[in-house]
Amino acid sequence: MPALSIPAFHVSDLSKAKGQGDIFIQSRKDAASSGVFTVQLDVHFDPAVDEYPVGNLMIRVDLSDGSKGTFKATTIELINSYGKHNPTIYLTGRCADDVQPDAKGCRYWVVIANNKSATAQATADVVGFAIHDRNGNRIAYGMGPVRTGDFEVMPK
Repeated sequence: MPALSIPAFHVSDLSKAKGQGDIFIQSRKDAASSGVFTVQLDVHFDPAVDEYPVGNLMIRVDLSDGSKGTFKATTIELINSYGKHNPTIYLTGRCADDVQPDAKGCRYWVVIANNKSATAQATADVVGFAIHDRNGNRIAYGMGPVRTGDFEVMPK
């Protein structure tokens, strides 16, 4: 008889994030890859009015060591944020893709640390992501400082 496993209970909290940015990773650039991934999002959750987290998330990937293409969130299953001086947000859910071969059962994880305002000359915002298929195989991943663009994270 197989073991019974109860999945973790996911509870989102009051969170909001928006923005877009290009993230360049020198070590992920090669003859076939630009070393850039782009993230664009506008997501939020307010438990006083929203039943579930809502919004849009798109990740365009052109990095070595992974699939290249565009991934779009079809659900936001969890959104949590915290922090006052560099608000940070975490998102996870399901996604659709245009990569070949198709990443069946695509799931994403994203973290964004809002380290500065759009006009400040300070520590860059940092964005990271991982995408896996239904078998747990890594499809694409990356993390680095925002080269162009800006993200705004508004935690509870």
